[in-house]
Amino acid sequence: MKLLLVCEGSSDTAMLAHVQRLAVRAGYPEPEGAAWTDGRRLADKIHNGLEVLGDFDLLLVHRDADRAGAETRYREIASAISSVGYPGQWVGIVPVRMTEAWLLLDEMAIRNAVRNPNGRTRLALPTPALAERMANPKAAFETALLDASEKRRRRRREVQRDLPRLRRVLLENLPVGGQLEQLESWARFRDDTISALRQLNR
Repeated sequence: MKLLLVCEGSSDTAMLAHVQRLAVRAGYPEPEGAAWTDGRRLADKIHNGLEVLGDFDLLLVHRDADRAGAETRYREIASAISSVGYPGQWVGIVPVRMTEAWLLLDEMAIRNAVRNPNGRTRLALPTPALAERMANPKAAFETALLDASEKRRRRRREVQRDLPRLRRVLLENLPVGGQLEQLESWARFRDDTISALRQLNR
């Protein structure tokens, strides 16, 4: 099983680990995966990834819903895939509103990421019911990391500079199960991916 994940940004490539775990659940013991981010338009990214990295069994395309909404993004993904003439199986990955909403549900993971697991500062984290309705999950995520670090103003700049790496680490190690399963966008990603993999396994 070969997987190609086309992402919005470089830190989003960490989602590939979760796709591979889902492939194992669907009956593929050693799935191979590659991620691609190069290209300005979505169709360009998909075309470039397919051209450079070769043929794949399953194409996955990530794009945050942002203010456009999930269904609009799914239609955009379908249109981009059609425009490049890709005939194979594919899955859209559309966090609502942003991928950061998926990272806001595990307080201990956030504290561990900034190496302050015993911190006592209260973090203003949303419930699963609110996470996908937040106007700016990215800002909330960055604030949570800074607050969890409990560093003074000058040292907080170090955390700010490290935000892309921290985001990647948290996304790659996103604890599956629990509250995450209550997010509609995560559940759709999980179910669509497993369904596509099982169809390929027939």
